Amino acid sequence: MGEGERRVLNLSQAATGRVLLVHSDPIARGVLRSKIERAVPQLSRNLYADAHPPIVEASGLKEASRLVDAGANICILVVAIDPNVEFESIVNGIGNLSAAPGSPDIVLLSDHGLSVDRCQALIASGATALIEVQDENPETSEALLINHLKASLARFRTQGAGLHGSRTRNTEFSPGGMVWQSPTMHRLIEQATRAAQISDIPVLILGESGTGKQLLAQYIHSLDPKRGHKKLQSVNCSTISGTMAESMLFGHKRGAFTGATESRKGIFRSAEGGTVLLDEIGELDLMLQPKLLHVLQERILTPLGSDQHIECDVRVIAATNRQLPALIQEGRFRLDLYQRLNVIALEIPPLRQRREDIPLLIDFFLKKYADYYQYPIEGVDPSVYAYFENCTLEGNIRQLENAIRQTLALKCKGRILCMDDIPPRLRAGLGSNGSLHANDRPKDIPILTELVDAACRMVDAGSLTLPEFVSACEETALRKSLANATESSSELADKLGVSRRTLYNKIRKYGLKQPPA
Repeated sequence: MGEGERRVLNLSQAATGRVLLVHSDPIARGVLRSKIERAVPQLSRNLYADAHPPIVEASGLKEASRLVDAGANICILVVAIDPNVEFESIVNGIGNLSAAPGSPDIVLLSDHGLSVDRCQALIASGATALIEVQDENPETSEALLINHLKASLARFRTQGAGLHGSRTRNTEFSPGGMVWQSPTMHRLIEQATRAAQISDIPVLILGESGTGKQLLAQYIHSLDPKRGHKKLQSVNCSTISGTMAESMLFGHKRGAFTGATESRKGIFRSAEGGTVLLDEIGELDLMLQPKLLHVLQERILTPLGSDQHIECDVRVIAATNRQLPALIQEGRFRLDLYQRLNVIALEIPPLRQRREDIPLLIDFFLKKYADYYQYPIEGVDPSVYAYFENCTLEGNIRQLENAIRQTLALKCKGRILCMDDIPPRLRAGLGSNGSLHANDRPKDIPILTELVDAACRMVDAGSLTLPEFVSACEETALRKSLANATESSSELADKLGVSRRTLYNKIRKYGLKQPPA
């Protein structure tokens, strides 16, 4: 099938992902397997033939690697860290598994305590999550593991029932429902995964409207080993002010103000042990900011109208599309509160800086709304992908989703999504200019500027699509880098500005020779 042919949406087949349990103790493996089968009935061995059990087992990382390389349809590995194995061997083994075809999720279990440096090394090597198994509270770690299993199985089914065709895409699906393939998003998700492991530190999520800040907050919460099984409570700070805001956040005592006929806990106490998402934190009432700062510093709150001090154990994630330093200069946001929130800052890039994700998002939203409207779509004309890749999309993912939803809702005939299906009024609002955007062109590099200008002319003439141009440049650059490489694969990945997993996936995509490990 050629690059210009249509891609077909396969809605009839669901992929069956398998779970690989890695534990040196066969008895402990059996106990863990039984717990998983009880919690996730679809993994029960009684539902499948012995030739294809939903859960397979391995006694170590080498055996696990052989099973994954053999194409056993593994979507997630649950690996119990063996304290008797050298830590460096474990890190290397996890790295090899994370770079395997299909990029299975890897959840690590540890019952002997690990230092922060070792936790970071394991996450950096490719582990999806690290769960500390606590003897005094085993239900917590088991609940977290089950959440990861369900998310990975759902991700695997989504990939199996997604769009298939001529373009092989290194698609990523996170437990939070995000979809991406761009290196910038991959680095962001790696950072968010590491941040999730440090349960008590605030996170500040920055990004334009519509980039998916709430989804990233949900992702971090879901992977939090301490709080992921508890509530995530969210509030939009732009919709509350004054007494109402203080009551909503910290609660109030009966009779605290007119109309307070009964006591109220507030969001912080309702989320006890979990996470509070303060969306649009830049709009928080200035009078309320000192009280929030006190709660963050002391982990103690006082409900409105009460003199009782109550301990508060929550993680705070704040999100904003505003430039907080500018608000500080204007006297509208406190510097000390900003410093307290800005411990881990994650910035989601706008869609115009990761256009390679747009086709994947189109596929994702088509599948979502094809089911919703019960209107089956069998394929997408390549011109639709090219058109949306060239749109300004100032509203980012939210605007793209609305565009796909409106287009599908108004589609009257045919099973192929074509340019004619996009309503003219909708096109006017999307701001397509039919060529590469000036803001996205490389600056101060004459050769690259000439190359992009030439590509623009070819795109305008219809002799080249933007994805073809990007792929050709990427393959050529990667081929030359590999030919001249003297460093290890990890060092080469760092130099190229991508993760090791992304480097391996792109090498496989273009059929290139692997660098030294």
